[in-house]
Amino acid sequence: MARRRTALVMPIYNEDPLRTTAALQAMAEELAAAGHAAGFEIVVLSDSTRADAWIRESIAIARLRGRLAGVMPVWYRRRWRNTGRKSGNVQDFVERWGARYEFMVVLDADSLLSADTLVTLVRAMSADPQLGLLQTVPLLVGRRSLLARLQQFAGRMYGPVIARGVAAWSGDDGNYWGHNAIIRIAAFAESCGLPELPGRRPFGGHILSHDFVEAALLRRRGWKVRMLPKVMGSYEESPPSLIDLAVRDRRWAQGNLQHAKVVGAAGLTMPSRMHLAFGIMSYVASPLWLVMLLLSFALSVQAGLHNPEYFPLEIQLFPNWPRFDAQRMLELFIFCMGVLLLPKALGFVRAFFSLHMHRTLGSIEMVASTLLELVLSALYAPVMMLMQSRSVAEVLLGRDSGWNSQRRDEGSASWTEAWRIHWGHTLAGVLLTALFALLAPPLLPWLSPVLAGMLLAVPLSRLSGSTAIGRALARHGLPGRLDCPF
Repeated sequence: MARRRTALVMPIYNEDPLRTTAALQAMAEELAAAGHAAGFEIVVLSDSTRADAWIRESIAIARLRGRLAGVMPVWYRRRWRNTGRKSGNVQDFVERWGARYEFMVVLDADSLLSADTLVTLVRAMSADPQLGLLQTVPLLVGRRSLLARLQQFAGRMYGPVIARGVAAWSGDDGNYWGHNAIIRIAAFAESCGLPELPGRRPFGGHILSHDFVEAALLRRRGWKVRMLPKVMGSYEESPPSLIDLAVRDRRWAQGNLQHAKVVGAAGLTMPSRMHLAFGIMSYVASPLWLVMLLLSFALSVQAGLHNPEYFPLEIQLFPNWPRFDAQRMLELFIFCMGVLLLPKALGFVRAFFSLHMHRTLGSIEMVASTLLELVLSALYAPVMMLMQSRSVAEVLLGRDSGWNSQRRDEGSASWTEAWRIHWGHTLAGVLLTALFALLAPPLLPWLSPVLAGMLLAVPLSRLSGSTAIGRALARHGLPGRLDCPF
């Protein structure tokens, strides 16, 4: 591989430095073993605000430098003012030291990339001078809690099909997910200066979900943005519990809704606008689902209370019977189930006939794991719908999400915390179940999965972070014994 200097850039914010430096050391040592370490340097960009974090970072970086002496340079920079949050952190690096490097691989604190993947990324960028950004598709790994294992299994089963589909239709107008991607620094410096959005937070100010916007700005300047779904050596961790997932989602919801001020910007390509619109819709869909649920209840009640008028005309030979179009209802139901389940069905078929998957999963385990993931994801979905609806409502009411570091240690929430977070979801389930049972009983069986998820919100949330349940399921091969690089 040609000696093109690439920075392994890891922005951190009040993270555990032992975890982050361990991942960086693993990548550096694997690159050295492959004979490619000379083309890379490690750059840790700290935005930490706590004094104890600064001290621990300094100690961990000093130890990392000692372990990698003669292997790979390690640079550490801490900002006194974290202007622009993560995007501002990377921007500061590009402006001050970007000229030293041709490419940068942007990492999250939980990112890990194999040496083969890093070398493949650099070679792909070197082969195409117009390629501005190349995004890998990270696999979720490293967690033992129930929810995390479900997400890891779903990502391994269904993720490749979805990723290849997105890569196929987007082509050179791909997207950026903020990490586990390689970027041509000259292209980034030329294209990706982010503006402060007009108005007050949460819609105004610095853009939180900067990655989608940076990809769109690269495309506006003519640089290619592509996805690389076939490379499998890219990894990250998922939030360990439902509450942690909701905390992250609150920040993402605000950032994605900010894109409403960006999607109409001049010069953006249509696929870039679509990526931004899809990101907005991924959160707006939850309150829309909630509204449709309430409307279905209202229409059912109206139909039950309204006495049909069989002879609306004075002279009428035959009555007007109420119309119930069962055929159309069935067709609509099949269409909706197809939209929801087709990607999973395609992913399952692909995995079932994949020799690689069968090395880690037997056929029976694969089927059982898929069914378990379907059932539990159906139960978690209505709880996430209510939490995302609240996030959207808070953004519309002008409440800023703030910027807090993400909890990465595993462990269940206490029953008290689970009740504090989810009592409203449980109450909503009780009220809706009672109302449907009294006023619209025909709808009750159809809505039972949604209502069950709401009623069980507290135990579902509590158990989502349980490593004991995760280990118990793992002993039976559920939801899948998937190899982990950690």
